[in-house]
Amino acid sequence: MEEKTVSLSLGTILRECSKDPNLSLDHFYYFSLQNRENIHQIFKYKKFNEDFVGQLDCFNNGEYLIGMIRPSYDEFLNKLLLFLNIPHRGKIEDNDALTEQMMHQVERLKQVTSEQELEIEFPIIYKDLIAGRRYISDLQKMKQQEGYDEEHVASGEHYYYGCAMKKSLPNFIATQSELYRRFVTKRKELKELQNTKSFNGYLAKHFDLDKLYMYVMHEYLVKAESTKDKDEIKKYIALIEQYMTSSRKKDVSLTTDSGIKVDYEMIQKRLKNLKRVVDDNSSMVDWIIIPEGRDYSRVKREEHEPKTLLMDVEEMERLHQKGIRKNTFYETTPYVIKALGLRKYHGYIAYVYENGEVILDREYAPETPKTAIGDAIYNLKVADFETLSKYDKQVLMKHPRVGRMNHTSTWEKRVSKVIYRKATEEEKEETKQLVKRLREKQEIKKES
Repeated sequence: MEEKTVSLSLGTILRECSKDPNLSLDHFYYFSLQNRENIHQIFKYKKFNEDFVGQLDCFNNGEYLIGMIRPSYDEFLNKLLLFLNIPHRGKIEDNDALTEQMMHQVERLKQVTSEQELEIEFPIIYKDLIAGRRYISDLQKMKQQEGYDEEHVASGEHYYYGCAMKKSLPNFIATQSELYRRFVTKRKELKELQNTKSFNGYLAKHFDLDKLYMYVMHEYLVKAESTKDKDEIKKYIALIEQYMTSSRKKDVSLTTDSGIKVDYEMIQKRLKNLKRVVDDNSSMVDWIIIPEGRDYSRVKREEHEPKTLLMDVEEMERLHQKGIRKNTFYETTPYVIKALGLRKYHGYIAYVYENGEVILDREYAPETPKTAIGDAIYNLKVADFETLSKYDKQVLMKHPRVGRMNHTSTWEKRVSKVIYRKATEEEKEETKQLVKRLREKQEIKKES
């Protein structure tokens, strides 16, 4: 039985894997048109300015390195929740309870009586209205130009007027409410249709499959690095090891949307680190590492930030890309041991290095997007770890033996400068002693 393994960014595939980069726009239109036809077949008309084509989904039954690459139902469902302004974090249970919640929001949309109310209650749908009106205005300008494409303008006007972009607000609300009602009630039909589709033939014809395979391996690594389920990790390790021994060319490289450069050497390094995770190169300590305490350097800015129910799609994707890059960075560093506090992966994690440096940072979790950049990084010495890591942020910010860094554009360089500093023999010995103490405590805890 096939199951979804990973999601792929169409942007990365077009930019990095196309045999002819000059045709990337043509390829985008192909994927967009295919998905648009799926949407139209099920719902009869689609949402303005959205083809749900930013991602592709990869399905595998374990026999193949990649399996089948198809349109992404998960992208459709995630964005539908955002359009209806429904908070969601992590894995979504696509069940009757979710249907009821979404239909409640559709009824709420029907009751909107002003643009101001629409902007507050359904900000993304409001953006659609404004963008649609702007597009119609552009169509009107095209009519005034010599040699304009009459067919293009006519079809554009027919579609966008059909979405009630230019009519009165009540007509727009009625049209959009019906659209979202169909999205909610017929969404499973879209999933069934998408499960019959495959992009494999088109990808094989127009894209560099060696690069595509390498990109999928990267996403396998990302998926494995983001879970604590060892059976899940082993599944991805097995797939990646198949790739490592396959006949696919390995002397290729690519750069993901989040700026991570992927090549064979990096895959080797990350695979080694994954095996280290399975072998449990971590230790639990019996205290909360950096317990909750307000970071007062952020108070003034936070008090003036508007509080919104949801981030928009672009912001969530931006944080997701930064978060994936953050997790990948730490898991490819040569830490000797990883220490987890009582909050485990929900709190700060300590990465201990041979040169006596300890880096404390939060791991990115998709269900809490702000973990991508929202917490400062702290740097301690191994001799101070067991004492200072028990203090909250307010104390650590002022402590003379604690370094502090924010997740600015250069944070990886600054952390690398610390952890790759050459170790003295004394520092190596101090690190060994800390690791020994942590291991001993772990064993005592297991026995008790």
